[in-house]
Amino acid sequence: MSDDDLAAIAQLISQGEDQAAFTRLRTAFGWPAGKAIGDAEVPRWLGLLADLAARRGAGPLSEIAVDVVRDPDNPDQLFELGYALIDAGAPAVAATVLWRCLSLVGESEEVVCELVSALESALAYPDAFAVLHEHAALRGRSFLCRYLYAFNAAMSGKLDVTRETLSTLEAATPEEETMLGTLAGFLARADKLAGVSALDVNDLRGWHFVLTGGILTHQSPYGFDEPMHGRYAWLGDSHARIATGLERLAKLTRGIQLECVYAPPGRGHEIIACAVSKKLALPIVPWPAVGVPAPGLVALYDLSDLAPNDITRLQARRPDQIVFAHASPWTEDSPVAPDITTLLYQSIVAPWGETMVVNPETNEVQASPPDERPADQIAEDILKSPGLDASELEAEQLDRLEAIIARAWPLEPGNRSRLWAGGPVPSNRFT
Repeated sequence: MSDDDLAAIAQLISQGEDQAAFTRLRTAFGWPAGKAIGDAEVPRWLGLLADLAARRGAGPLSEIAVDVVRDPDNPDQLFELGYALIDAGAPAVAATVLWRCLSLVGESEEVVCELVSALESALAYPDAFAVLHEHAALRGRSFLCRYLYAFNAAMSGKLDVTRETLSTLEAATPEEETMLGTLAGFLARADKLAGVSALDVNDLRGWHFVLTGGILTHQSPYGFDEPMHGRYAWLGDSHARIATGLERLAKLTRGIQLECVYAPPGRGHEIIACAVSKKLALPIVPWPAVGVPAPGLVALYDLSDLAPNDITRLQARRPDQIVFAHASPWTEDSPVAPDITTLLYQSIVAPWGETMVVNPETNEVQASPPDERPADQIAEDILKSPGLDASELEAEQLDRLEAIIARAWPLEPGNRSRLWAGGPVPSNRFT
């Protein structure tokens, strides 16, 4: 990288533009661009990183970075910095640091696994797979590395490698049994879709089912062919979009004897549960203080708004229980994947939330107040909506959805999968 790039970042820092400075640093020094930076230049980049960390109140991270600036070939300090960067939410930068650490230590299970962790967090699954592929001897003696090899193969669309590697793995602990169960779940669900789902780089619904065990009922038409492939980046949600999701939920629940609707704590969940209750003609019952919400339908607006203690109560899929989330994030993991989700997003604003609008008199952007009406009134507006218009439904591929439903629905009782971030279908995202 040129001196001009370093000078530009230093100037942004001096002007107090910390976020802009970090964005530029991450683009140039983060994975994979950072691999091209020469050894002599690395301390200068890490010096800027240390300055940014100090300015943002991350004193310990700044101190670790300063130590690496002083001794950039110390693998222990590089490893410590990489670990701290993952913890600070900068996995792409961490990957560059850990890749340099690995180049110094050679065959190290600890460093390889930490680099793979950084790459997974950056949604760079093919690169994580490639790192593990290069260390065959390490895989041969490490259960964890073989598991990660199989997992990242699946997340890269290489289920043949996952299947072959799983056959070599034997669990010695309950934790390892769970890990093997994750891989076996991928393969079993892929087998269910054999012949009806392409499972290629464009098959978002198919891969969503294979990786999470859930049904995705709506695909975004924006940038469908390239670069989003059915996911949303930023979304200002609408009553119409929710209405379309509820219509598809109603079709999926036909013939299933549901007793009630549960709404976890939260205004968005309350609104969706109210709408689902009216749509399906089911009573809403109080969210249980203890125990599990079953049998019945658990209705969520945004999966990421579910409290951690409530997520754990949904890990087991009970008989006659369905978890429905209108919106689920695709750039971060969740401990539980909904059985049905309408859409996948990176950033979302609910229709009843505060939004930014243009004042027609001044042409200035200003915040509009949130809709604070009672939940049942907003639910009525949702149900009155005719749903999305034809232009919003251009990417639906309903024949493929129906084929997946015919093979996979209803879901069997058992443990719900995690909702894994990313996957074999690529989408652009804000960073």
